[in-house]
Amino acid sequence: MAISLPKINWFYVFISICIAVPVGYGFADHELTWERKIKANYYIGERDTYVLGACLLPSALGHLATIWGHYFRAEREFQHSIAKVTTPASVNQKISLWERHIFWGYTVKYWILVAVTVLLNLTWFIFPMIMGTPDMIKRFGHLGGISRQVGNASGYTVVACCGMILFLVLRRSMLHAIGFTYSEIIPLHRWLGAAIVGWSTIHTAGYMIFLGSEGRLQSDINFYDKSRGTLNMMGVFAYGAVCILGLGAIPWVRRRFYLVFLSTHRFFTAVFFIGMITHYPSPMLWYYLLPSIVLFLVDRFVPKIIQARTIEPEATCTFNSDADIMRMTFVSREPMKPYYPGDYISVQIPMISTVYHPFTIASYWPEDPYTMTLYIRTFEDSKLSWTCALARLCGNEDKRIRVKANVDGVFGDRRHDYLKSETMIIFVAGAAITTFMSLIKAIAAQIAASKEPLRMQLHLICTFRTRSELHAYGSFLHQITRDPRFTSWLHVEIFVSRPDKPQTLMGAHAHVVKNDIMVPSNKAKKEKKKRFASLKRTGTILKRALSGRTIVASTTENEKAPSVESSEDTAANSKESSIRRSGSVHTVVGLEDIAEEAINEKGVVTTQEPLSAAAPTREMTYHEHALPTFQASHSTSVSTRLAKLDLLATFIMIAVPTAAWIAARTVPWEGPSNWCPTTKLKGTYVSANCRWTYAMIPGVIQIVVSSIAGYISLWLARKVLMRRGRDVEKGMPYPDLDVEEDKNLSVQDGNWDEGDVVYSKGRLDVKKAIQGFVDAGVGKKEKGTGLVAVFGGGPDGFVDMVEKQTKAANWTVDFHRETWAP
Repeated sequence: MAISLPKINWFYVFISICIAVPVGYGFADHELTWERKIKANYYIGERDTYVLGACLLPSALGHLATIWGHYFRAEREFQHSIAKVTTPASVNQKISLWERHIFWGYTVKYWILVAVTVLLNLTWFIFPMIMGTPDMIKRFGHLGGISRQVGNASGYTVVACCGMILFLVLRRSMLHAIGFTYSEIIPLHRWLGAAIVGWSTIHTAGYMIFLGSEGRLQSDINFYDKSRGTLNMMGVFAYGAVCILGLGAIPWVRRRFYLVFLSTHRFFTAVFFIGMITHYPSPMLWYYLLPSIVLFLVDRFVPKIIQARTIEPEATCTFNSDADIMRMTFVSREPMKPYYPGDYISVQIPMISTVYHPFTIASYWPEDPYTMTLYIRTFEDSKLSWTCALARLCGNEDKRIRVKANVDGVFGDRRHDYLKSETMIIFVAGAAITTFMSLIKAIAAQIAASKEPLRMQLHLICTFRTRSELHAYGSFLHQITRDPRFTSWLHVEIFVSRPDKPQTLMGAHAHVVKNDIMVPSNKAKKEKKKRFASLKRTGTILKRALSGRTIVASTTENEKAPSVESSEDTAANSKESSIRRSGSVHTVVGLEDIAEEAINEKGVVTTQEPLSAAAPTREMTYHEHALPTFQASHSTSVSTRLAKLDLLATFIMIAVPTAAWIAARTVPWEGPSNWCPTTKLKGTYVSANCRWTYAMIPGVIQIVVSSIAGYISLWLARKVLMRRGRDVEKGMPYPDLDVEEDKNLSVQDGNWDEGDVVYSKGRLDVKKAIQGFVDAGVGKKEKGTGLVAVFGGGPDGFVDMVEKQTKAANWTVDFHRETWAP
């Protein structure tokens, strides 16, 4: 009997080799640098060959392969995952160990990456200590020798860590190609930053003790000494900068003063690098920094170049002041780069600031490849914040404004291994619903395209502040609770925790309420009269069919909201839904089979004639909006075209600046050729000045050339866009350049012609909801892990609460945190 071997994924093999070679070089760096005495030459030499061949070349090749795979692997991986939702139930599949969440909510792969990083740090510190301490003790005694060697080893570790930290903030890195996401890697970037602060403190303390024991504190730390004194003062500035970086990165500071954090982070990072290089001027420092800086600059320019050529440099924007939600739409005359559920872009509004802000994409690419939609939340934001400034530029629910906007991205490249689960439960608060909009539509498209029925059970439990927030998310919530393509498999529960703002019912937004009929639950008549009083004041005629209504349900144990379902849907839901929580309200479907009911002015429900089958109900109009798959929308051909352009731009942005750096390494900047290697005889100051020149000039040239190439490419990309027939500047002043009235805007922004979303009034009780799943047998421990996936989406406080209740419950699930876009 022949044994079938697993198929080798050569893409993963190549990327893994490209990562392993620089990491292996990092472990061998001490041996190569200090034991074999490979010199940090003033001119290009043996050490440059090692670094270019073992670090920069594999990093560049891996990055190019990642870019190519970013366009094709992303779809292949997503299609492979989305197909799991219609896999026959007889096929046993679980979430892989690589993707399993273990300690503190992080995955196994994350802890493997952490272990490698910790081992590298220990290697960089321990080996110099072992090799150099005996010699230092002989020269300076025990106290002076050990303290100096501690300073040497920790300083060496600081420099090596600086070569890694930029690699961990790439939005399209080789780590993403092997399954990591940006949101998974960014915590390690923060901890590595904390490690740099720690090693810098050890370095400073070690040398202070050494200089104190030698009686050289004053002579070696000053601005008047022309040898080590001035250089050590630059080290003091570098240490001060890194401490400020550490304080600004504290979560409390970063979240409450983000713009201040971002500005100071960029400025003091530059101060730290300059101070570090001038403190220990050596061409060797650039060997650690070059690969990361090259890829970092490519990562910051190329995605902007691709989108500048494709997406129009303005967006349409509307603001729902009742819900504090903005809706921003970007358009293109050609299909945009395919984006997948969970992907995000960064947006810059030049009129507000130069900072790019990340937002999760809410739209589903195959549904309309020419547009991209974002929902931006402003609730509880400061009036001086970026989002509130954008809200002041935007139009209202009836009219939308065009504003200049630049796009960076698309980013994401996340894995969807959780789709293997038998049950997926999503707890989502407010604007975090945008993370799951395209995912739910993709699942619906997969069900429609597959001959197999849906294998998994999917539960979406949402909580919003006000009813106005339901309207703010366009027709999505209305569709998933009214369209049979969703209601046949998606179990939705919606909670509204607070009353609307007073002006919602009595003001310019009364048209929103006009389409809503609030059916009273089993409460006193006095409360019922009070409920309808506000509607009467708006002049709303309450004689409207129950096919378009809002049901408000009490969430108490003794009161259940009325649910009207056709006989077929009742039977289907009883079979498909495993969870029926008390107080929950389920979707109303089968409008053609339901007797139309109306409410007279006294609040009495009456029965009218059944709706005609040919009546233009919302259920029918949804069929006009198809939910195609990515293949049906020809995503492969779009990706091929954009991938070629991306690869060309990436190659130029890597090759040209690197060539400039190599050329700069061949130039004798100080005196005649080979003059600097003999300057030790002329004094420490002259020698340090030579080393500073050869350390700084090639690196500065490389960064300047990269920046010039990037900005010229951005300018050319926008020029190409204009020549293709898009004169967007003509007759278009900003910000209130062109107020558009759109007949379809009311439907898109949630002012629906028929019906409303069915919801429960009151706060979401997460503990009670989880206990309902536990009582129904979902996530039994004896079945093992990997069968149930639970998502907590929303603000950190809400996600923390869901995670806490998930861990406290007597069940076994794989928990995923879905906070705002990174």
